[in-house]
Amino acid sequence: MTIGSTHRNASADDAPRVVERAANELAARLDALATVGASIGDRAFMRIETPVEPTDLLQWLRGAPAGGRRYFRDRSTKCEIAGIGAAVTCAFGDHEDWTQLPARASTGADRASAWFVALPFDAERMRDGAWSRFAGAPCTLPEVELRRDGDQHVLALHLTARSDLAALAARLRKLAVPADTCVVEPALVRQPDGTGETDWTRAVRAALARIRSGALRKIVLARTRSYSASGVLDPVAVLSRLAAREARGFRFLVEMEPGHAFLGVTPERLVSRSGRIARSEAVAGTRPRGVDSVADRLLGESLLASAKDRREHELVVERVREALAGCATSLRVDAEPRLLRLAYVQHLATRVQAELRAGVSDRDLVRALHPTPAVAGAPVAGAIEALRDFEPFDRGLYAGPVGIVSRDGAEIAVAIRSARIDRDQLTAFAGAGIVEGSDPAEEWRETGHKLLAFERLAT
Repeated sequence: MTIGSTHRNASADDAPRVVERAANELAARLDALATVGASIGDRAFMRIETPVEPTDLLQWLRGAPAGGRRYFRDRSTKCEIAGIGAAVTCAFGDHEDWTQLPARASTGADRASAWFVALPFDAERMRDGAWSRFAGAPCTLPEVELRRDGDQHVLALHLTARSDLAALAARLRKLAVPADTCVVEPALVRQPDGTGETDWTRAVRAALARIRSGALRKIVLARTRSYSASGVLDPVAVLSRLAAREARGFRFLVEMEPGHAFLGVTPERLVSRSGRIARSEAVAGTRPRGVDSVADRLLGESLLASAKDRREHELVVERVREALAGCATSLRVDAEPRLLRLAYVQHLATRVQAELRAGVSDRDLVRALHPTPAVAGAPVAGAIEALRDFEPFDRGLYAGPVGIVSRDGAEIAVAIRSARIDRDQLTAFAGAGIVEGSDPAEEWRETGHKLLAFERLAT
């Protein structure tokens, strides 16, 4: 059920107070609702929303109480959602059983509510205690949502039969009080890699031996880099700084408890669905950005001409094509890869589009596509088994699916270029595809280029 309302236009001087007014309006409307349990039922929810004037979603989220904050912005910048709290949490796919009641004729637009999704890379290897707190909410419908679709902004609430309306109204009124204090961001200090490159070289050589034996064609090895801060890190502030340096990419934040979050700005889409049209892509093969336009062009040309990188890239294209073919009635694949240029690196990228068969769900798409050889290797099953031997850490949500899903569509990215925050510690992740011809030192340098976004935070 969606309940809408109109809202007057705000002047430029009013803009900082727009969300405050909207929150107070929704709180007053909650006071008017005696109960919602009898009218909703156990497997449905009600959405109450009000339009607001354009505002900075990350700035709003930063002022919200820590714990339970979520955020996602698509790569095209058309859709952006910030969420607080959890009206419903469930396994990915089970959200499709939670259906909204039909909107009343007099309530206005029936906006499809979006669920935040964050899934592990390897669900069987969630053994690291640092990741245990992230295992309980793979699919979350936020209690409070601030959303931008194009130029339209709305503030919304999601209510279930178990919602405590009085408590939610009190939280809204508290949220409506603007924070006027100045926040000092703690400085980040990089920790020594120790024997990192030695261990990396040993793992790459073991991977190459597995490839030469014929058991694998490719494996994607990842490593970590740690940073300490002079105080507890605010994940929203860290994401804002990352986003300021990398304009392109999907932005995401998953905060499970105060001081514990996973975030990043990733270039890679797993799958996007609009109605029955699904889009995916292969992103593999890397070069750094050049110091000037000439160097940048030459590096891009060398990537396009590299037999080793084209071979690595084609393994991903092949897998994505096969995965979507099993879900589709028709398929279209780019004839040649293009260059995807980011702030610090550039990649080969090939787009794939499919018209889906009737009955194919977002869960079906994710199961078919994840993980791709871009983050695991080829063949995928063998690569995952090898990673359990070669990598000394649990990837957790790193390189897993992250995004939003709704009745009308989905946008799910691959959570690379990412980091986990544990109070005053930040652990960043980066990987490189290993194929025949890979050199351990060159692959180490490639992961270093991918970590530059976090390295810049420490300077």
